[in-house]
Amino acid sequence: MSSLVVGIDLGTTNSCVAVPAQAAVPDKERLIAEGRLRPVGDALVVVPPDGSPTVPSAVWVGPDGDVQVGLLAKHRARMQGAPPAMFFKRSMGTDQRFTAGHAELTPVEASTAVLRHLRAIAEDVLGVPVERAVVTVPAFFETRSKNDTTRAGDAAGLEVVETLIEPVAAALAHGGDQASGAASGADAAHDGPRTLLVYDLGGGTFDTSVVTRDPDEGFEHRAFGGDRYLGGYDFDRAVVSWMNDRLPAYDLAYDPDSPADARSYASLLFLAEGCKQELSRMPVTEIVSQYCEDRNGIPMNLHLPMQRGEFESVVRPHLQAAADHCERTLRQAGLTPADVDEIVMVGGSSRIPLAATLLRERFGREPVLLHPDLAIAAGAALKAAEATERGTYLELDRPEADGEIADISGRVLPGELLPDPAGAAVLLVSDDGVHRVEETAGPNGSFLFPDVPLTPGAENGFTVRLMRDGRAIEARRVTVTAATASAPVTGDVLAHDFSVELAEGLHRIVDSGVRLPHRTGFRLQTATQGSYLSIRLYEGLMHIGSVEIADVPRSLPVGTDVEVSVTFEAGWTIEAEVAIPAIGAAATAVIDIPLRRIPAWDDLRRAHRDAKQAWAELHDGPGPGTPNDSPAADAGPESGRRSADGVTALNRLLGETDALLTEGQDRAKTHYKIMETETLLQGLAQQQMWDRSLDPSPADFETALAEARTLVAELARTDPARAESHRSELVDLEAAARTARADRNRYAWHQACTRLDSLRHGARTDLGGPESARSADSFTADEIAGSLLAELEQLRRSVQEADEDSGRRHRAEADAFTDRIGDAVGDVVQQAAREDDTDTRRRLIGIYKERIEPLHAQIGHWLRGLRQAEGVQVVLPRTTPPGQGN
Repeated sequence: MSSLVVGIDLGTTNSCVAVPAQAAVPDKERLIAEGRLRPVGDALVVVPPDGSPTVPSAVWVGPDGDVQVGLLAKHRARMQGAPPAMFFKRSMGTDQRFTAGHAELTPVEASTAVLRHLRAIAEDVLGVPVERAVVTVPAFFETRSKNDTTRAGDAAGLEVVETLIEPVAAALAHGGDQASGAASGADAAHDGPRTLLVYDLGGGTFDTSVVTRDPDEGFEHRAFGGDRYLGGYDFDRAVVSWMNDRLPAYDLAYDPDSPADARSYASLLFLAEGCKQELSRMPVTEIVSQYCEDRNGIPMNLHLPMQRGEFESVVRPHLQAAADHCERTLRQAGLTPADVDEIVMVGGSSRIPLAATLLRERFGREPVLLHPDLAIAAGAALKAAEATERGTYLELDRPEADGEIADISGRVLPGELLPDPAGAAVLLVSDDGVHRVEETAGPNGSFLFPDVPLTPGAENGFTVRLMRDGRAIEARRVTVTAATASAPVTGDVLAHDFSVELAEGLHRIVDSGVRLPHRTGFRLQTATQGSYLSIRLYEGLMHIGSVEIADVPRSLPVGTDVEVSVTFEAGWTIEAEVAIPAIGAAATAVIDIPLRRIPAWDDLRRAHRDAKQAWAELHDGPGPGTPNDSPAADAGPESGRRSADGVTALNRLLGETDALLTEGQDRAKTHYKIMETETLLQGLAQQQMWDRSLDPSPADFETALAEARTLVAELARTDPARAESHRSELVDLEAAARTARADRNRYAWHQACTRLDSLRHGARTDLGGPESARSADSFTADEIAGSLLAELEQLRRSVQEADEDSGRRHRAEADAFTDRIGDAVGDVVQQAAREDDTDTRRRLIGIYKERIEPLHAQIGHWLRGLRQAEGVQVVLPRTTPPGQGN
């Protein structure tokens, strides 16, 4: 009996399994009529025997090793004895362990139990084997967490064909719902493109994304945002804190690392969750229990009424943060609230009325609540419908037409007749026999038949044959229709930016929203000499791994090219390659992201104190412009956006961490926030050092810019046309300066500042002020020589400072440049001693063009190389001799 590919929402508090509506399920109509399959758009949700379509993500292990999953396990939180493991999804990718009755489980082990339970339910209801699944994960899960989800599936006997990020699943579910006309409160299906803001607030994580859905082109993911540690669990803890404030007679200062305290705290969380759910439906509830104890074992007789307004007051900061994420994500996509056609809310916690209220107030549009508990599983099921076709030796991807051609691809699988698939012969033959081509499988068994021609308006059939010794050992048929296929179901996408670390900070190499698989390549240059080369890779603000070349010759010249490529596979495998062609050295690494180790509370408090101290030193020390400014104080309108956003994020993170340490209940979240804080601090410190090294300084630039605006405004009264020309130039050079500062491009910064000086001079001249333009002939030889000597002195000082700051490790290059500067000085002095005539002035200008300008460029290149590896921060001001302009 053939197996089905199912879609699974592995949730923080509840999980769910679904299949595509068109899946070949025996007695499908009977199962729908009996309520064992519940239609949700174009998917069917599998309903367990208890009648609830969701299964609590709770695990309890008995003294005999018997494992309970779901509602039975969750209700153990109300009873005496060790509590169940819950909320472990938030700690995927970490070493945190969870008490699960009479056992301690890792997040992977607990997730394995849930997936095994869901698989058993699906096989019981569907009546067919379930061996493969699309499993959803939060968008803001790091790659390690996604890979751990795959490991959990493997341990549960499921091949995870894809870990689909939840906002994508929500968008797919919305598309299926629109197509079936079942979206409650939504508009009817639309023919044109629609822009959706997806708001996915679950039990432990929050994701938001901006998605454009086109009936012909499919989905385009414009931007992602969110918080992997924001969800219903945080709301439950907020309610427990509210309860504690009203029960002063009891000792409720729970220690989360104490098993006894964990049991008592779990019982309060159980009550808080029920309170949250009731207040999402009604204006008032009462928290009632006689089965809870405080830390000293004293029974508590709880009768606490709670108004919805009180509940909203304790969760409002969290929901405001979620709305803030939506606003930032929309801005990141380059859109405004007016550009959004629909706000789609999914996830159980999105039922909280205040969540919709805040979105309505912020964006001026009524959100649509889309099957909050079931939409993610339904979207995963739609993706499961696109899973590869698999035989014994052949696995075929589902082809998608691109006009009148299609790529047909797949993989050769190892087996008894073919232990090594590499180099295997694969033959493609069209049904009419016209198209016949053979390809060789790659090292991992993959093969691709590109640009296969299709007959318009007809179903095109092809047979893929795996050949051995001239005969086919397996054949599989595939069909595709030219250009009339419906919009493709999107593949998984990167939800984080990926960067490599350079001396001046993180350099982004891939933007979030890129579809998988993806490969990027770029070139760097060595800036120091040493015995090894290391390229460090970051996901968002988290360091995830490195690729290194050892035994690099110490004599390798500075400025040697380094070629880097990074490949992101569909299964979240990341492979990095680095090469130094000049010496024939190369290295490849599959990034093995380490398990994040969660420190003890004392270590977390110490790290937080260190971070606050580092921020205080950055914030109170001399700023990038004037003394005692904050790192973004001199940014000006629309400038320093990265720095300003970093300061805002840093202040927010420090405040959140203060609150988490005071609460003392969530070590994993606290550690994550501290790690983000440390990375932001590093970037802001580097930006501050960079700003301090700039000449002119950012503060001087802002002052000059303000003066230029005043001059242009004054000129507009008498000469509007000329003022408009200046104004256009001002906008352009201001943008260039902002970009140069953000990208830390010293040469571009100086160019923009020089243009600004020239514009101010021109505006004053146009106003008839004391300054007037001078032609080259109006300058004396002494004036030209003085300008050239000043330029050479600045070059000499820049070289000397770079040599000193790098520990004189590049003395040979510095001495060579100093000698060439000295030679140029001698030539200028020699010419200046001649008679002041046209020929002397012409020869001095020639020295600038032929000697000083090339020398300036070469030294600038050398300094940039040093800065990338050594963090050398030196000023290289650029001047031009009188009369030469810009």
